[in-house]
Amino acid sequence: MIATETATNFNREPSRVLGRAERGQTVIIEKHGRPCAVLIPYPQPTSGDEMARRLTKLQPNQAAHRRAAEEVEKLVKEMDDASRRSYRSATSE
Repeated sequence: MIATETATNFNREPSRVLGRAERGQTVIIEKHGRPCAVLIPYPQPTSGDEMARRLTKLQPNQAAHRRAAEEVEKLVKEMDDASRRSYRSATSE
């Protein structure tokens, strides 16, 4: 979900605006009606194993759900790795 805030509101109530990002919203900050910054929620670490466990708990007796959980685990691990590489390159510049 994307929200919009003015720079004035961000300056007046930074905790409220940051709270929106903490709750998972992407917040676009506008100055004079034009976007000037974007606050994005910090990704919460969730392992592929955890996602797979959650999916298998939904329907533990169905093989299709197990296969889906394995696929999600694989994809999330790939995303985790890509995210770590991206974060390391951004912080090393």
